[in-house]
Amino acid sequence: MLRYVIRRLLLIIPTMFFVALITFTLAHAAPGSPFDKNANRTLPQETIDRLNRYYGIDQPIPIQFVDYLGNLIRGDLGLSLTRQRPVADIIGQGIGTTAQLGIGALVIALSFSIPLGIISALKQNTPIDYLSLLIATIGTTIPGFVTAIFLIYIFGVSLHLLPFVGWGSWQHMVMPMFVLALGPGAFLTQITRASMLEAIRQDYVRTARSKGLRERAVIVGHALKNALIPVATIVGPATAGLITGSFIIESLFNVPGMGRLYIISINARDYPMIMSTTLLYAFIIMIANITVDIVYGVLDPRIKVA
Repeated sequence: MLRYVIRRLLLIIPTMFFVALITFTLAHAAPGSPFDKNANRTLPQETIDRLNRYYGIDQPIPIQFVDYLGNLIRGDLGLSLTRQRPVADIIGQGIGTTAQLGIGALVIALSFSIPLGIISALKQNTPIDYLSLLIATIGTTIPGFVTAIFLIYIFGVSLHLLPFVGWGSWQHMVMPMFVLALGPGAFLTQITRASMLEAIRQDYVRTARSKGLRERAVIVGHALKNALIPVATIVGPATAGLITGSFIIESLFNVPGMGRLYIISINARDYPMIMSTTLLYAFIIMIANITVDIVYGVLDPRIKVA
């Protein structure tokens, strides 16, 4: 297991290199300069040329990429072209908010999806089962931004129960976290239900019941552990997705996180911010995938890593 983890961690290096190469090439593919527009006004061409020379944007793309990699290896993420601040400082402020939003959404998703999926499987073809399937279907089919707009109108505009702009108090967190958790939570409910239905029909469950074990011991001690293996397959990528995929939600609720900063940086062609944010997201996803593989071995010792 240790050798496997070390090997997977080492594979992060070439993966990050290719992510950086592709992102850098695509970011610089569009013609023009990030300074063509500044605060909705056009700068003189002489000023644009000076800014391009100062930031090295006038150099050929391969030279810019090599310079960027050299600075990245030294831990220098560069200066934001639009904010004139170190990118590391900006990311340090935004990643905490995004992580808080993503982890909170994950807790909400897991707190209702796994119990609902288990109950639905144990009460198959009953009103409880049909209701859970209805909730899961609605959650997976309605886009998050539609749910966000609906909740903003009901609880924010009409009832004035919850604030829908900004971040800070727990009241600000309720709607963004719930909206972000609804889709993954609904999908996890379906996976948990299907996995639990398969587990409770296995021979080892029937054997445990024939030995006279109480139903709770059979479900918790035998069926649930095996049923959670497919769920763990989804939880890892879902965790990375909740942390990295909150672009629209952060924009709608004006949350000062990485997703909102990422969109602003793309619109402004802020190359250092685009590169650093993309690499950070790629790193989070790779770590989540490695964690899932390790959890496999914990949940089922029969699964061997190679």
